[in-house]
Amino acid sequence: MTKISRVVLGAAALGLVSVALAPSVQSAEKNLKLAYFGSPQGSLYKNAMVPWMAEMNKQLAGKVKVDGFPGGAMGRNPRAQVKLVQDGVVDIGFFVPSYTPGRFPDTQVMELPGIFRNTREASVSFWRLYDKGLQRGFDKFHVFSLFTTDAYNIHTKKPIKRLSGLKGLKLRAGGPVAAATLKAVGAVPVGMPITTVAENISKGVLHGSASDWNVAFAFRIIDIAKHHYMALMGTVPIGMLMTKKNWNGLPSDVKAAFTKTGGEAFARRHARTNAEANAKFLAIAKSRPDNTFVFPDKAERKAWEKATQPVIDNWVKKHPNGRKLYDTLNQELTKIRSES
Repeated sequence: MTKISRVVLGAAALGLVSVALAPSVQSAEKNLKLAYFGSPQGSLYKNAMVPWMAEMNKQLAGKVKVDGFPGGAMGRNPRAQVKLVQDGVVDIGFFVPSYTPGRFPDTQVMELPGIFRNTREASVSFWRLYDKGLQRGFDKFHVFSLFTTDAYNIHTKKPIKRLSGLKGLKLRAGGPVAAATLKAVGAVPVGMPITTVAENISKGVLHGSASDWNVAFAFRIIDIAKHHYMALMGTVPIGMLMTKKNWNGLPSDVKAAFTKTGGEAFARRHARTNAEANAKFLAIAKSRPDNTFVFPDKAERKAWEKATQPVIDNWVKKHPNGRKLYDTLNQELTKIRSES
């Protein structure tokens, strides 16, 4: 070996020059951590996020790998998920806007009662409102997708036969509009993270909770609150985001793949899997002998609408962009419903 060769190899060993190892360093796969505080068996994670991650990891092998951390593995507090993203603890975070009050004020339109028939029309219309620039608070983020739960029903520890039976019951509400809805029908709304609801119903701190079937099963509310009043409340807006810094650091082809599979496409994916899960869970609930159901008749539905219409009217009136949000939402719903 010549003297010059020995010098070059020695320098390379010390990292002073670039040799054959450099290309492999430059093309090293980037791992993105995706945090989900819910159960790994929940429909959103198991049936929507996991297949999406598998598709991305196959398509972008060698460039990006998305690793899922469900069950609060990166942080259990539902109220801290946006901060986990901002602090760089995770790269992509699942979040519930109502857990950061005031930060995403326009998402409340999705909580208005009695508007949505199913998850698809709620989730797709939510994304379209964002896409039209009608959702504030996201300036510092790249939003992968926005979507919703199904419209919530009310689940209680004791049987409720009529709307009047809700009077005075302490029920968990997922946000300020949901709280206003429960208050309008005579209940006492209580705010708390969904992860603590089943325990607090069991202890008697709560009499029940509003939720859809997926949430009721995922967080074991169904094991305690076995009586179900099936009036339609609003949905709970949810979504996935990352910082703009992380987004801007991704290669253009990776961004293109995320964009193609995110947004409305992921909202629709979630809506399909959520509808399937809710149908399955409702069937399971109906098969259990201890569970009771009240499906409001025409008179009950009118009573519900009369009681909750002021919630919509007041929100539209008091919210600084309420009229435009509400009218645009209804325009998008008309379009979405015409598709089916």
